[in-house]
Amino acid sequence: MATNHPLHRLARRCALFALTVAGLISAPAVMASSNIWLTNADIGLLRSQPARTAALMQRCDKEIDTQAAPVAVFAPPAHYSKTGVVENAMGKRFASDGELAYRAALCYAVSQDLRYAQHAQAIISAWADTLQYVPSEQGASDLNFDLPAYVIAASMVRNANRWNDASFRHLITRIALPLSHSDRKNNHANWGVLLNASIAAYTGDAALLASSRTRWLELMDSEVAADGSLPLEICRSDSTAYCSGARKGINGLSYTHYTLLPTIAAARIFDLQGQAVWHSPQGNKLSAAYRKAAAWTLHPETFPYYQSNGGRLNGVNNAAYFTLLQRQFPNADGGQVIANGKLWMNGLEWVVLFP
Repeated sequence: MATNHPLHRLARRCALFALTVAGLISAPAVMASSNIWLTNADIGLLRSQPARTAALMQRCDKEIDTQAAPVAVFAPPAHYSKTGVVENAMGKRFASDGELAYRAALCYAVSQDLRYAQHAQAIISAWADTLQYVPSEQGASDLNFDLPAYVIAASMVRNANRWNDASFRHLITRIALPLSHSDRKNNHANWGVLLNASIAAYTGDAALLASSRTRWLELMDSEVAADGSLPLEICRSDSTAYCSGARKGINGLSYTHYTLLPTIAAARIFDLQGQAVWHSPQGNKLSAAYRKAAAWTLHPETFPYYQSNGGRLNGVNNAAYFTLLQRQFPNADGGQVIANGKLWMNGLEWVVLFP
């Protein structure tokens, strides 16, 4: 047939390439490998340096029989009251189960031992098979904060042991995605973008990935001030007073970290999906935010609310994500913070993966 003539096939390929470059269609190649967090080179390097993952593997062995504690109705109470933080056992268990699945999935990626894949799959499926309803605002928030770890874990083990991820796909697309906070103004929006980006990468939804990336760029433009600070976060207190009250700013550096962590995680996912943002104008703003956060972390006495809180700030070293940022935007303060060690908020094993 005439349509199979080599010149016609060449013309079609050229047209397809032109449309793809123009962004008018999405090519399957744009949605990269099944592992949305680590490249084959990353995994190969981990396997070639067993000392890096020795402690992680030992922990996976200790946790191998730990079971999930899912609930059908996920309704944790509000995180803050007028006097401070409210203990939230339900939310803590959802978060810890996600990190458990994530570690097991990492151990599988490194070792190819099916026991770890099966453990991760069991944790993920337990929640996916059980969770039906999220009626509380804090429940929706916790989904935004903690479900991305489940999605990343699932991407590492989805092809192992003929796992059926149908219930998990229902959880992330039908229950979680409608509750995304990506349209909000503060750190909730950054977590919502990470949630959307991880779901998009996992399900191969190019349109959702593109809209997530667009929102990421918008947030960098709206959230990062000229000096690199995050004005919506640096004023944060540790109660429902939020940006006022006697302890205004005591959580400001902690919330700076809590905003940049999902921002860098989403950027990592965009990168592996062929949609990098590092060297965009908004990536330059992220670089400025990192410089400011690194300076404050190394010298917390320079933080605007340090003196007004009697020299006390919460979450100063919640900066394990610096290890990946330092790769992209190296600076002396960030390097020194990493060299000093004692980096917290390391649930995604940043220190092991991005030394």
